[in-house]
Amino acid sequence: MKKILFALALTIILGGWALPPRDFVRTDIYEGISVDLPKSFRPMTEVQLQENYLETRLPLAAYTDPNQQVAFGLNQSSTRWQPGDLPMLKDFYRASLLEFYDEVKFVTEAMREVNGREFAVFEFVSTVRPAEDETSFTNQKPIRRYTYVQYTVHQQKTWVFDFSVPARDQNIWQPVAQHLMESVRMP
Repeated sequence: MKKILFALALTIILGGWALPPRDFVRTDIYEGISVDLPKSFRPMTEVQLQENYLETRLPLAAYTDPNQQVAFGLNQSSTRWQPGDLPMLKDFYRASLLEFYDEVKFVTEAMREVNGREFAVFEFVSTVRPAEDETSFTNQKPIRRYTYVQYTVHQQKTWVFDFSVPARDQNIWQPVAQHLMESVRMP
């Protein structure tokens, strides 16, 4: 019995499994924008930003958990969209998501009001398959991630809030992602 408990504890520690955070703290993440973040989250370092965000423009705010498995970020882009265009913007971003990943399984696609502001919301599991390389000696596996992303339009900018974690941890982090996204407050 002791061997089984030891093996289970070792698997949990080495596998990166964790219990979902229960303590949240209201955090100002950018110029009047705040969210309830787990107390254990910290801003990403420059190296973590480069590893998690392949875009040329880094996010306005980015946080991670102590194991560096979770990525939460806020970004914006200048746009000609108006708040009333959000349903059309939702369709545009849905099509972009389908093009960006090899496979997307949507959990949620919705328009939602969060603290008085309308958002286009996507919750999904994505798969990115490695490029086939005949010279490679390694057998790379597809990368699967659970993502919760929501978009809104404010002051002629599209604001993007994203939460991402390895798909194997979806059941652990999904309630945290939902709580965090439902706590977003903007001016």
